[in-house]
Amino acid sequence: MLDAGSACSFRVNAYRFLKPKTTDGRSSMNHEKEIDTKQEVDDSGMVSGSRRKLLASIGLAGTALVAGSLWSAANVQGKRVTEGVYGAEEEGCCWPKVTIAELRSLSTAPAELYDVTDPGKEGVFRFDPADVSSADNTGLVIVSVTGARFKRIFQGAFNVKWFGAKGDNASDDTQSIQAAVDAAQNRGAVVYFPSSDFYLISSPILIDSSKRGIRLIGDDYNRRVHSSVIRPHASVTVSAPLEAIFKFTDTEVGNQFEFSNLDISGDNKTRYGIYSKKIAHSLFRRISIKGTTLAALAIGYGWCNDVETCEISYNRGDGIQFVDGEVNVFNVVNTKIFTNDGIGIYLSRKALGVRINGCNIEGNKVCGVFARNSIMPFDLSDNYFENNGSVGYSFANPERLVKAQIIINGTVVAATVGNTQPVSSIRIVNNFASLRDADCLVACYSAKLGLEIGNNSISRSSAPFKAYTLLRTGTSRTGMGAWVNNLKIYGNGVAYDETYASLANLQIEDLAAAKTHLHRAEIQGVARVNYSPGLGQFVPVTTGSGSFALSSATYRTYEAFELSGAANTSDWGFTIDLAQYPELASKYVYFAFYARASEASTGAAAYSSQLGPNTSAYFENTDWQLVSYVDLLPSSGTVSFGIRKLSVHATSLVYVAHPVLSEVGVPYEWY
Repeated sequence: MLDAGSACSFRVNAYRFLKPKTTDGRSSMNHEKEIDTKQEVDDSGMVSGSRRKLLASIGLAGTALVAGSLWSAANVQGKRVTEGVYGAEEEGCCWPKVTIAELRSLSTAPAELYDVTDPGKEGVFRFDPADVSSADNTGLVIVSVTGARFKRIFQGAFNVKWFGAKGDNASDDTQSIQAAVDAAQNRGAVVYFPSSDFYLISSPILIDSSKRGIRLIGDDYNRRVHSSVIRPHASVTVSAPLEAIFKFTDTEVGNQFEFSNLDISGDNKTRYGIYSKKIAHSLFRRISIKGTTLAALAIGYGWCNDVETCEISYNRGDGIQFVDGEVNVFNVVNTKIFTNDGIGIYLSRKALGVRINGCNIEGNKVCGVFARNSIMPFDLSDNYFENNGSVGYSFANPERLVKAQIIINGTVVAATVGNTQPVSSIRIVNNFASLRDADCLVACYSAKLGLEIGNNSISRSSAPFKAYTLLRTGTSRTGMGAWVNNLKIYGNGVAYDETYASLANLQIEDLAAAKTHLHRAEIQGVARVNYSPGLGQFVPVTTGSGSFALSSATYRTYEAFELSGAANTSDWGFTIDLAQYPELASKYVYFAFYARASEASTGAAAYSSQLGPNTSAYFENTDWQLVSYVDLLPSSGTVSFGIRKLSVHATSLVYVAHPVLSEVGVPYEWY
């Protein structure tokens, strides 16, 4: 039989007296107070406190109510009134102790307060005679066989164990955790996972994107003991995997969610750790995600999301992946992303503002970071890269394997180089890269408004010696077209010593019959020398017809010459002897000049004896325009460069001015 005078627990769950509610569900007297789980919550999710604190939290009216209900039941002879109501601070009588089963089976007239003693579910519940509809969810509301509703008095976090979660590495806790999440979303509260063995689930924990944002927090992450781990139940199989551990409904953009101090393990039978196609203003902090098959953290359309001090490792797919829509203002800071079979951070969708700073990105087999689509700006700074790209990324158009720490492309077409959705304002600075299997630090095929690669260090700690490249890129002939504009390279080098590694600035692919923007590149240490003679010294370097003579036309302050006398003239130019200019041996150079057609269906081509003409197309108009051609000079011998007219009319003219032959790295405008 329940005794109203029996002793009550001295440690009360995080509590909040159920005051009258406003229409939006908040207390009419004050909002819930959020607790600091590290300082106020013990291992079972309890808040240390006394009955005096509990009654003080209820307030004056609540104290009178409780005092009235307890006075008649308590034996207070020989005691002061306050001592009879509150009980002694360390011992005394208060309200009945019951189990949840006993409270549900209660058929007599209920008392006002009950002290529930079930392990993990401890707490004080108050009878609410006005409530005839709330559902029993074990954690916050208990309904008796007579329909009486008893509601937990608490403040702060919703402990998943209140709702029946066991965390014993055997029980299926899906329904209990889901009940806690559902209840928390009704109030925008905190869901707390106290440290346990393992919380097992058999289906994704669904988070309603249309409801209030919540915080899902544990005690710690990535520890052997005293951590909060969620993983698949034994009933989940590799052939029938979980879609995700936590999955948003994505009915609209979810706002203000937080995951922190949690350990999420997919056990290689879970596609995603956390999956949301629509999320904003959310934080992923101090969480570990491992053992997923597609991506640990999948983020879609939204803005202002931060990944901070997390560990994303040992996944069979990617670490972080954009999965839908445009992802704006996305930050990854001080996070470890390592030993994933796919891409460390796969930015496969458009984004306005991506920042990756202070991260350890290591051992991701395809590559460390892959930006596939339009991103502006894009900042990678102060990171540590090590041995990403051991397997590499296989492009289908053009067919080639790229092994890089960072890959930047600009198209929605998978496995195809392109520049239709360019990445812009790229900054890759102050990074350290320990390389082994990769060939380069950066492979970039799309940089519309600029690519800055500065003050990065590479190292290789063991034999054999390997030559690395800082930047691998292409031309208009690479795939659907590669463009790197306003390139700046400075302050990069091999760290410690060069016993096992060397570092070249550039590897440029598909040079023949191609266009680039590399005449605008600025590379520290490249000598500012124009190796082209004046136009008056140009001679035919191929057989053909036509003439090349001084014109009355000018371009700015430069004199102009004109090509005439044939529809397609011979190439007029000069020859470079590398014995005379050994500093150009094995260097990338560009030959550039301004040209203007006298009429339509006429144009000019740059010529290299190694590559042939750079184009066969006519100019689109009769304005002055820059023609540029990049070539890789051999280690010895001679190479000729020239200019030819292209036209359907022998009577048309092409005017040319200001020729420059320079090593790539000195902008044309400097001459």
